[in-house]
Amino acid sequence: MMWLLIIIALILSYIPLINKKIDLANYMWLLIPIDAYGISIAGATIKPYMVFAFILPIILYARNKGTNFDLSASKWQLFLGIISIFIVTVNFINCDNFSSVKAALMTLIVYICAQLYCSSTNLNHIEQLSDVFIASSFGCGIVYVLAYILLENGFALNSIVALNRADNGMFLSMGDMINGKYTVTLRLRGFAFDPNTMFLQFSFAIPSCISKLFKKFNIYHILTLVISIVCILLSGSRMGLFCCIVCVIITSIVCVIQFDSIKKKLLSMVSVLVVCIGFLITTMSKWGQNIISTLLSTYSNRSSLTDEFGRLSIWKESLRIYWDMNPLFGIGYNNMSLFSSIGRMTHNTWLQFICECGFIVGGIAIIYFFTVLILGWIKLRSYNLNCPKNTSYLALVIGYTMTIIALISVDNITCSYLWFGALLLLKMAHYVPKSPHKISDRKQI
Repeated sequence: MMWLLIIIALILSYIPLINKKIDLANYMWLLIPIDAYGISIAGATIKPYMVFAFILPIILYARNKGTNFDLSASKWQLFLGIISIFIVTVNFINCDNFSSVKAALMTLIVYICAQLYCSSTNLNHIEQLSDVFIASSFGCGIVYVLAYILLENGFALNSIVALNRADNGMFLSMGDMINGKYTVTLRLRGFAFDPNTMFLQFSFAIPSCISKLFKKFNIYHILTLVISIVCILLSGSRMGLFCCIVCVIITSIVCVIQFDSIKKKLLSMVSVLVVCIGFLITTMSKWGQNIISTLLSTYSNRSSLTDEFGRLSIWKESLRIYWDMNPLFGIGYNNMSLFSSIGRMTHNTWLQFICECGFIVGGIAIIYFFTVLILGWIKLRSYNLNCPKNTSYLALVIGYTMTIIALISVDNITCSYLWFGALLLLKMAHYVPKSPHKISDRKQI
């Protein structure tokens, strides 16, 4: 059932791209959301995007007959590969648990996939990237929303409802006692494991839709924007809701600043204000309040930051365990739950880097990813000045920023959006189009 829904989502995602002559490498972003399903080999899941990453260079090499095709990588892109090797190496040192080494090897695999994709990407076609971000969220979003509507109306789709995190299912069923009554809520997690990471897909689509709407009105972009926001609400992720709001605000501000005339800036600000007023009026209506109340119900009766299972409590205990056991090399990849009194992971990727990989390796990894973030924002102005019609770079920078923020509340070192986003941002940062027709290939970082 899940694979059928995945295929439907991919077909719906492909339809808006049919006549756009999308570069083959850019289709990678249609596969990245499929994070929890694939071929199981030796306890590891080989995901669709991994298979595509390895066959992509072969296809491009055959298509170009071995000419005009170079799988090059910059020194800073290769440095991320060295970091992934450090992560594997330190797990031979800090624990005798071979499962930790196997899990750490996945970071190297994800890096290789990301590097193969980036090396195969033609930056002459990079403007297509925002179209792919939008199409991916459009296809997946429709499947997610329709499945939710069917479930809420009593249709038997139990095969897509997971009773625990390890089960297959588009929705995660969570039960709790509320006012003396056992209540079951469904949290959308899409084709990923965790409802707190599935929304990252939409963090790239939302700025793409908004930036394109600032340039030209399009029903398709409005529909995808609405679907994306609804899916984030259905996930029940508080971090997802926060990132969604920040994403909309930042994108709107940047798009308004990009206009070169005062008249356009005023008109765009008025348009944003009208949309906000319309939204407030809708939410104040009885129909709107019922809809919002239903969507926000999954956010209530959850652990606060300082509860036993709250984020701050978990982070505090994780740091204590790490400091007591092995502050230099860490306690081993995915081992925190073995030592935690409540059997929990760190619930913070940046803390996970430090606690499980040690101060040296973990610290280097954190500095790397945040340095890419800073570089991406610094280079945004160059893109705006040289190619104001380009929306892909803005979407990538904002999506990567939301990924960095979102990983504060969940442990996921191998998050594909983090690794793919970092390497692609490095490649784009020093390749600034001077005009829509003339591309200047500057020295990569």
